[in-house]
Amino acid sequence: MSPVIELGEMRHDEDADGPAPRPLRPPGRLARVVAAGCLALLTLAGAAPPARQPVGVRVPAPQGAAFLIVGSRLVVADGPGLIGRGGRVVTGHRLPGGEPLWRFTLPAGDHVLHVSALAGGLLVTSSPAGAGDTVSTLLDADTGAVRWRQTGYPVSTGSGGVLFETPRAAGTGTVLAADPVSGAVRWSLPLPANGVAYRTGKRGVTQIVLISADGRVAVHDAESGALVHAGRVPPAVDGVSYRFAQVVGDLLLVDGAPGTVTAYGLDRLDRRWTVPVESRAGTWFVECAGMLCIRDQTGGVRALDPATGEPTWVDDHWVGMAPVGDRLLGAEPGVGLELELVVLDPATGRSLARLGRWRTTGFESDPSRLLGLRRMPGDRTLVGTLDVAAGEARIRAVLPGSWDDCADSGTALVCLRPSGGLMVWSVGR
Repeated sequence: MSPVIELGEMRHDEDADGPAPRPLRPPGRLARVVAAGCLALLTLAGAAPPARQPVGVRVPAPQGAAFLIVGSRLVVADGPGLIGRGGRVVTGHRLPGGEPLWRFTLPAGDHVLHVSALAGGLLVTSSPAGAGDTVSTLLDADTGAVRWRQTGYPVSTGSGGVLFETPRAAGTGTVLAADPVSGAVRWSLPLPANGVAYRTGKRGVTQIVLISADGRVAVHDAESGALVHAGRVPPAVDGVSYRFAQVVGDLLLVDGAPGTVTAYGLDRLDRRWTVPVESRAGTWFVECAGMLCIRDQTGGVRALDPATGEPTWVDDHWVGMAPVGDRLLGAEPGVGLELELVVLDPATGRSLARLGRWRTTGFESDPSRLLGLRRMPGDRTLVGTLDVAAGEARIRAVLPGSWDDCADSGTALVCLRPSGGLMVWSVGR
């Protein structure tokens, strides 16, 4: 659950060869990442497709549907775009044939927020009609049977466990740990009004950081809930909330003097450094594969040494960026949703490899299976596997038609049409 620098979205509904507007902002789904390609790849991309195109199997899905591969099962959920018009049905299908297995329907008025894999099952997070807390329901991936329900939005821990966060006004919310198999509550903590931040490792949350507006900080172990360390930082200037209260790496970042942010070490809450930060809204800090980066809605990246806060490099031309392993994936303007992707050295910002022009998909579910989509002449789509560690893009398939998103099971590609409907394409590794 590594934090990401979002790439934003570039809307371009006209012909792909026409001019494209500059992309918009961050947070949301980290999808439209990175590409600019080596000559060999571009030559392959422009070549004629293989003589035999893969044969697809249709699976019903509404426009904007969310879908997820869990083992040998394909799970389809009504997309966020259907909020207010349904958005409460989840179905399971067998791969690679797409045969329907089960159907789960939320109560009337509820809608799906998120689907994820947990303990070999499917976790469906939903929002109830009207006022009410978010609810997460674990389904059996083979049968759709309900295993358990828990109040709160899920956050994965580093050992395969799960936390549920339920923020409420006036500091009456909670964060609790549940057994991923049974759903039984292991422990819970009250949430201060200022909220909660998380320290993450490679696989998920390792520590919970509770910050009160009066400057009290409590660091808890994410597995046991035990208090690891407690201390104080300067209180929020307005006495109500901090503008910045973030955990990045082993640092807690909170407001310093006006126009500054101060970093404290999480292990001892010792003051490390202070840096000036733009006062405009939309500025945030993110982890950058071992570095600390500052982003805002206008694009560009300012990278800092996390040990000293000293700037190491600045580059304003990136429209998006994301850490992938020990590298950064940077995005330059391309054509429409297809951005030029470049692998970067996080310590220097230097370009290490150019992957080509792609619209990325599959990052959030599994960065190691990051796919790129590219429109080709004759209403075809080139699908590539983007290997950031190796600095190369490998052709996965050439599919007929246009596709919004794809996921890779290893033996099949599952892709969503812009107008709705999924296709399962059997393709070898």
